[in-house]
Amino acid sequence: MPSPIRCPIRPEESGWLAQAARQAKQRRLAAGDCLFRQGDRAQAIFRVEQGRLRLVRHLADGSAVTLHVARAGDGLAEAALFASQYHCDAVAEIDSSVAVIARAPLLAALHGDAESSLAFAADLSRQVRNLRWQLELRNIRSARERLLVWLRLQANPDGVVTLDRPWTVIAPELGLSHEAVYRALARLTAERRLRRKKDRVQLI
Repeated sequence: MPSPIRCPIRPEESGWLAQAARQAKQRRLAAGDCLFRQGDRAQAIFRVEQGRLRLVRHLADGSAVTLHVARAGDGLAEAALFASQYHCDAVAEIDSSVAVIARAPLLAALHGDAESSLAFAADLSRQVRNLRWQLELRNIRSARERLLVWLRLQANPDGVVTLDRPWTVIAPELGLSHEAVYRALARLTAERRLRRKKDRVQLI
């Protein structure tokens, strides 16, 4: 049996990041636009104001791995503060807007403000915990069990999961092909473990 997995931690609204974003330039992205590419010079971090962006790392064998999906209120590419290059692509899944927070002045501000530095460290800590959760989820070998655990973690108290993106987009986040996800959904439906209706899943 897979080990228990704790619920992922959603990033909280960060006062320091929201304040920095208010003073930053805004950039709009259409669905499919790339905010930055793997290997580009790291000059800024970002805050998603509207929409949704996917972080994708390209591997040496030609494959790609989804690292994170950032939504409104989330920070993006914070590691760029301490790196010379971006280590992945950031692609808008839907029409989006981001605040572009220049790296150099933000670093200077963090050096001079202990409270903001601690808030930044807390955000990074939440990201590390979420990444550990994703790795633990991917250690579940059965596609059916992996999907079921993911649904349980996403569900509201009534056992309802409201999807904000299609299964073809969710599948790579789970480390599965979309065919494997659809087969798992069909099996769980046949077992009466869930009911599906458009963008909603009801766990039974």
